[in-house]
Amino acid sequence: MNANNQPPSYLRELVETRFRKKTMVWTVPECGLSAAHRFSVSFNDGSKVFVKAATDPQTTVWLHREQLVLAAVQEPLMPRVIDWIEVPGGYPVLLTQDLSAAYWPAGHRGVHWRRGDQEQVFSGLRRLTGLPTIADLPLLPSKQWLLWPELAANPEPFLALELCSERRFRASVAALTAAEALNDESGNHLVHGDMRSDNICFDGQQVVFVDWSHAAQGSARSDLARLLPTLYLEGGPRPATIIPDGGSAAAAACAVHFSRIRHEPMPDWLKTVFVKLVAIELEWAAECLALEKPDGISWQTLG
Repeated sequence: MNANNQPPSYLRELVETRFRKKTMVWTVPECGLSAAHRFSVSFNDGSKVFVKAATDPQTTVWLHREQLVLAAVQEPLMPRVIDWIEVPGGYPVLLTQDLSAAYWPAGHRGVHWRRGDQEQVFSGLRRLTGLPTIADLPLLPSKQWLLWPELAANPEPFLALELCSERRFRASVAALTAAEALNDESGNHLVHGDMRSDNICFDGQQVVFVDWSHAAQGSARSDLARLLPTLYLEGGPRPATIIPDGGSAAAAACAVHFSRIRHEPMPDWLKTVFVKLVAIELEWAAECLALEKPDGISWQTLG
């Protein structure tokens, strides 16, 4: 994408040729971290379409997965597929229902859930777990790479976050390590794989989940467990009130987010978000595993 957020010429030509009409405005959505091109496109007849175009081999894989799900399931919970463009030697383009007029909780000004929105999300997730899975989607693992043993052996970087004292860490680390080892995301349910506020909108009274590029087959509560810590950060319920037996998921998520802080380059604002998630997940794990509450900095006071 060039500096003024206009589409590359090849993409404009592909879309105008496929629809046989001229495009007038290409608008980049406020949220989303995908490396793919993403635009809400207005045509000269007043109609709109959402355009998502792969930009490299990785986004090509993700876009194929998204198209597979949206074309196979065709639920109100998902954007409606309008077309798919794939030309020899080029990257594919997915064209879907434009939802720019929907209500999006997440935006440049933060995240703002209206009354009843989160209940709609929970209802949509229950509906999602009842949908048939798709055999060609990747399987979430029953066992993952364990991170808490490394933290137990080298606790200083974790303790540097000041989320708990060394005494509390050493009193809890064995239980957290054991809980992480029991975390199992496998299953035969359709999983979105990247459930968060900027991938959720409301088209009237209908909740819609977008960006299915990380869809998979897995546990019925995988999406809910991934969403709850960020939802709590945004004013939602404490995770333990929704999944009171979520100690394994919480311990695993806490370790994963901490590992990302340590090993992935990220801007300071995103690092602060991740530290808050680590704090929330540590509290969630402690509550579910009957451990003492962390005695360090509260996530509410961070940044």
